[in-house]
Amino acid sequence: MKIKTYIADNVQEALYKVKSEMGRDAIILQTRKIKTGGIFGLFGKTKVEVIAACELEPKKSIESSINLTLPRINMKASESMFNYAENINPTKSSIEENQIEGIKNELQEVKRLIKEIYDNKDSSSKTGLKKAKSFQTLIERLTSMEVKDEVIKVIIDNIKKDSSGNNSKILMENAKNEIIKMINQPEPIKIKETPAKIALIGPTGVGKTTTIAKLAAHYSLNEGKKVALITSDTYRVGAVSQLKTYGELLEIPVEILYEPKEASNILKKLNGYEIIFYDTLGTSPKNKIFLKKIKNIIEAIEPTELHMVISATTKTSEVENILENYKDLNYNKLLFTKIDETNIYGLILNAVYYSKCCLSYITTGQNVPDDIEVASPVKIANLLLGESDNA
Repeated sequence: MKIKTYIADNVQEALYKVKSEMGRDAIILQTRKIKTGGIFGLFGKTKVEVIAACELEPKKSIESSINLTLPRINMKASESMFNYAENINPTKSSIEENQIEGIKNELQEVKRLIKEIYDNKDSSSKTGLKKAKSFQTLIERLTSMEVKDEVIKVIIDNIKKDSSGNNSKILMENAKNEIIKMINQPEPIKIKETPAKIALIGPTGVGKTTTIAKLAAHYSLNEGKKVALITSDTYRVGAVSQLKTYGELLEIPVEILYEPKEASNILKKLNGYEIIFYDTLGTSPKNKIFLKKIKNIIEAIEPTELHMVISATTKTSEVENILENYKDLNYNKLLFTKIDETNIYGLILNAVYYSKCCLSYITTGQNVPDDIEVASPVKIANLLLGESDNA
């Protein structure tokens, strides 16, 4: 008796394989759906598994004397086959008992072999399932944080070899370390030359102006630096007056830049200042005309650092488009605002992964200058995994 397992995309394809290899008299022992590929059984593709059996060398003497052909069985496994053999009631006196017994023995052997096959498969499946379950909690957590599938796969692939399949604590610790490594060390403002020219770009409403006020206050009041502000956000109602109010409170100058050609004179006017913050026009990432205008002014300013500002409340699906549409401006750092206004933090990890840029700061409220801090990879990893903040 020959037994073989066939795997195909559908039942029709599997039966075709059986018929092609074993012939028309093959017996179908079992049909079931299985998962193949993926990570520990997750993200796998559904296929059909068929187990079939046939005689290696058909016994002509038995067939001719019994004049009985085994039926094709389209039911689960050998139990039905065995019951069939048990109920055979020969009516011809020419059928010998030992021939019937031989058929029963062969069917009993089929049953034993199938049980052995499935015992081995069950053991292997349980091991894989155990590992899959240990990763399931992590995958579900990252998915709930709206981390992209591609990013989750990178994390899982990097930690699965080093993680104990049964120890969720070790698994989460390894996941945390992998996220920290993926985020990399933050890069806050560095004053390598004077004046350091720090520009903030980003869509309308992400909080660029308030963030500039926080940074200006920090470097003016806490670091004792000589700070100045430039704005070209003359389209948004109240933007200039808002920045001027901050300037008056901090006793620092605020200059308005309307055209790129004015940049040279304004920078000369601010000669002697150690750090200049530039507040750009906020616009839709799809507005190519305004993006071109921003690019022209940035090229005239020649900032030493260009921070891409994204609100943590932005839809995850939109972050990639924002990064893509602003890439011609050549930003080199990411700054996330409004961390306090959301419980979903996956877009931070997604943005770092897709942009290949380091984080600089995160903001956690409206208070100037308090609610801003250097981005902490540990804090972000804790937020993503739902752990307490130890950063």
